[in-house]
Amino acid sequence: MSHLRQAWNLYNLMKSQWKSYEELRELQDRKLRAILKHAYENVPLYRQKFASAGVHPEDIKTVADLPKLPITTKQEVRDNFPDRIVANGVDTGKCWLPHTGGSTGIPLTVAYDEAAEDFQKAVALRPNLSCGQGLFDKWIVFTDPRHIGEKKWFQRIGLFNPTQFSLFEDIDNQVLILKKAKPDIIDTYPSHLYLLAKKVNQIGVEIRPKMVFTTAELLDSQTREHIQSVFNAPIYDQFGDVEMGRTAWECPAHSGYHIDVEAVIMEFIRDEKPVSSGERGEIVYTTLYNYAMPLIRYAVGDIGIPSDEKCLCGRGLPLMKIIEGRKDDFLVRSDGTIVSPITMDLIIKNMMAIEQCRIIQETPGRVRVQIVNSHSLTEQIVSQLKSSIKEVLGENVSVETEMLAELLRDKSGKLRKVISKVKIDWHKGW
Repeated sequence: MSHLRQAWNLYNLMKSQWKSYEELRELQDRKLRAILKHAYENVPLYRQKFASAGVHPEDIKTVADLPKLPITTKQEVRDNFPDRIVANGVDTGKCWLPHTGGSTGIPLTVAYDEAAEDFQKAVALRPNLSCGQGLFDKWIVFTDPRHIGEKKWFQRIGLFNPTQFSLFEDIDNQVLILKKAKPDIIDTYPSHLYLLAKKVNQIGVEIRPKMVFTTAELLDSQTREHIQSVFNAPIYDQFGDVEMGRTAWECPAHSGYHIDVEAVIMEFIRDEKPVSSGERGEIVYTTLYNYAMPLIRYAVGDIGIPSDEKCLCGRGLPLMKIIEGRKDDFLVRSDGTIVSPITMDLIIKNMMAIEQCRIIQETPGRVRVQIVNSHSLTEQIVSQLKSSIKEVLGENVSVETEMLAELLRDKSGKLRKVISKVKIDWHKGW
């Protein structure tokens, strides 16, 4: 049943993207009214939020009415999981429970029931199909090893069947994998793909995929241009969060990022008011399909720009622009080899007991780790973190730890999790 539901969801999503903007907004409004009623009746946190705002579900008829409700913060989700934010009657033991460190570095868990997981996977596949990926295309994914799991039945017969490899695999081996596989699709994080492109260029091998997908990090123009020049293939960037899943994506027209309005409502606000088209605003999400754990007016901390432009592709899905944020710094091993910051990010995310952490590379042989003290922190966990860092950067690297009450943000207000003070020599590193 699950696989049939995924296929049916995908079929409907491939059709609905061509509806007019007005039709899609009506669909959003209907879905919004349904999930607000459900949240009010079944989710204690939201019943409380409705009451404190003096609002009843019947008072919110359209997306424009959403500001009547208060924002939901990450801290509220963290503090109320699972008892007061998971819907009554939902068994979290039967749910998919992805967790994320997010941009703040503090772990957070979300519950998806089977129906929500199936819909999210269909939403995630739509951009690939829409950009021209074939059902049987050879698809290589370099990802967090936690995401490498058992294949579904349709993948075992070759449909949408990504071959997944750990990001921690030696980069020379990754290039050999690409050279041998000759993939149609390469799919990974921008910073990691940048390193792969550098290595491919340095070795002099020719790898020509049909297309490249990037996700999970901001893709700046310099990184995009370099990757395209090496692989001679179009790049389609995708945007989202673990809490929401895939929420926006580039189509072949590259007019911006199409918002998956059948799955989420995306508000752009500043000082608690909607911004105009072309203005920067904080992204606030409302999920329209996850009845196990609805998130209503949820602030993820991302910044985006709404656009009222019409995409040349003809889709009715509205567009947004993404701010090119400051990239996490690349790190350098003691032997001069360059390491993607995503490897450190994954180490932090995999250690749930560490609430917040920042890794600062002072020199190729010295790393300083700032850790926010918490009741769950033990010497064993700190030792494990040190070992994990040494596995990536080299056993001879000195790893010092510093316990803090909180991590300081940079001048822009961002909380960077990886900082390198080492000047990178790209030629030496390759």
